[in-house]
Amino acid sequence: MVLGKPQTDPTLEWFLSHCHIHKYPSKSTLIHQGEKAETLYYIVKGSVAVLIKDEEGKEMILSYLNQGDFIGELGLFEEGQERSAWVRAKTACEVAEISYKKFRQLIQVNPDILMRLSSQMARRLQVTSEKVGNLAFLDVTGRIAQTLLNLAKQPDAMTHPDGMQIKITRPGNWSDRRLLS
Repeated sequence: MVLGKPQTDPTLEWFLSHCHIHKYPSKSTLIHQGEKAETLYYIVKGSVAVLIKDEEGKEMILSYLNQGDFIGELGLFEEGQERSAWVRAKTACEVAEISYKKFRQLIQVNPDILMRLSSQMARRLQVTSEKVGNLAFLDVTGRIAQTLLNLAKQPDAMTHPDGMQIKITRPGNWSDRRLLS
């Protein structure tokens, strides 16, 4: 077996060549809930948390997004849309940013990039449907178990001889590593 260069993705390289690449340190905010949506983001490296806050400032994480994921796509389909959630860097991130106007021009030239975005949106809708089903049909223990299994599938989960190790963070910046077996 001959090892060569890693395979490149011409569609992705073409798309990224039209974007502005920005670097964000860990814990920095990429998107603020309520701001006008004008930009589509693509995670080149790193991971982010998508979250909402209540009036008292309590946060709830809706999802984690990682390398290869688009962010901020909802505003692409409805003019004047406001951001519905906050997006915060979990790790240091490299993010490609492109205006909705420019993205609409690109999909006229190469619709493959729109198909990738659509595929991700369909997958997220499927995950959301599963979460709603879990809320409706699983008891608390089942919901916790399902959440832990989903966290074990995240890129920052580590394999361990006795199972998977995940990072669990509590409010107040307390964090710990827990083992799932």
